[in-house]
Formats: sequence, structure tokens, C-alpha cells
Amino acid sequence: MKIKAGDIRNIGSGLIEISKIELPVKPSYWLARIANKVNSEQKAFETARMNLVKKHAKKDKEGNPLVIKDKDGKPTNNFDVPDIEAFNKEFNELTEQEIEINIDPIKLEALGDIKIKPVILAKLEKIIEI
Repeated sequence: MKIKAGDIRNIGSGLIEISKIELPVKPSYWLARIANKVNSEQKAFETARMNLVKKHAKKDKEGNPLVIKDKDGKPTNNFDVPDIEAFNKEFNELTEQEIEINIDPIKLEALGDIKIKPVILAKLEKIIEI
């Protein structure tokens, strides 16, 4: 199955959320296998993302990317990137990369008669067949 690198984070997040729901054994097993493969790709994506941050962000004395602080001086989740357009261009190229993951989608009915929040289904739409 081909998936865009930018979708990996959503899928990983959805897998974490659905893993908290009690599922029948068979789909639970297949979701765990998918999660292992997605986690591997997610780590590779995160490494590439951080390399872009290191390339584009301002650095502290130790050479680490500077994090933007809020008005109270607390760190935010954003890095101090002077040329955000250049960063976004490269980041968008990264997210559009297609990666091949050797997984078969899971049929929704295989998950059994469980309640799944729409937000979770939206994150997993690439790996769940309706």
C-alpha cells in the first residue's frame, strides 16, 4: 500500500487511539502488526522533519534549534525559523513523498460491533476499508 509520508503521523495517532478500545483478537492482532510498520515509518519521517528543523532554525550556543517561547517565557512547540517559506517548501516536499508499506487495509466490519469516534476513523481512513 502506498501512503504519503504526511499521513503517517495521523495514522500513528489513530492507531494509538484505537488500541485503547477492546477489539476482537484477529483485528487487534492485525492492527498491532500495522502499528509496528507505521511506527518504523513514523520514526523515519520524524528524523527527516528534525533534520529540516536543524537546517532552517536559529541555533543556540550548543547548536540546537531554538524553540519559540510564549509571553510567559514557556517553550512552545514551534521552532524559531527565520525563512519559514523555505522550510515549508521543503517540509511539503517531504510530506508528499509516497512510501510503500506492506500492509493490507482492515475491513471496518472486521473490527466488530464497537463504537469508534469519527475523529479516529478519519485518522485511519487510509488503512480501513469501509
